[in-house]
Amino acid sequence: MSSLRFVIMTAALLITTTASGQSVPSVLTQAVAATEAAKTPYAFDIELQGAERTWRARFHPETDPRVRLIEPQRDQLSGDERRAFDSYARDVEGVSWCASENMARVRDVRLLREDATSATYAFQPTAESVRGEQARRYIDRMRGELTLSKANPDVTSIRLFTPAPFSPVPLVDVRRVNVAITCQLAPNGRRYAAETVSDISLSAFGRDINQRTVQRARNLQ
Repeated sequence: MSSLRFVIMTAALLITTTASGQSVPSVLTQAVAATEAAKTPYAFDIELQGAERTWRARFHPETDPRVRLIEPQRDQLSGDERRAFDSYARDVEGVSWCASENMARVRDVRLLREDATSATYAFQPTAESVRGEQARRYIDRMRGELTLSKANPDVTSIRLFTPAPFSPVPLVDVRRVNVAITCQLAPNGRRYAAETVSDISLSAFGRDINQRTVQRARNLQ
């Protein structure tokens, strides 16, 4: 399985995963409202870095297709790689805002820790908070954490992980999934998912698979 396949699998999970649920913290409500008001359809560069190769592309909201592969050249891709990239490109809708409107679709939000400047919450993702059939199928195995800044409230980081190994289908054992999203300020002053690091370890049909992939969005214009 290619590194890009792992990127796509985790991107499907991450693209709309957010937090809220019971007892929504007012600071989170403020963050979502501020981000919604400031949303801007930026163009940006995409980098998908895996063990096998690095992919670079450019997203532009007003072009067709909106995602253009820059490196490697399309004729250098295998058929499987081409289909994987095309599937990924169809799913990219634009900048992934960290305090997005979908933050009302998870449950069991609870405070883990806080200090004078930030607060970290645990949450349970739900099928309604993610995109992609595969992500929805196993979402009950995932847990989440997010950190909120208190001044000018915004989400500064998100983490999704499996607290225990599980077997989604016979002969496949998922030992670990850990996805860490680092949020940075966009030109509009709101935070977006600038870097997503995915660490996946599993055994499939007697074969051990360990993959670390990094997805970056930069140069918002």
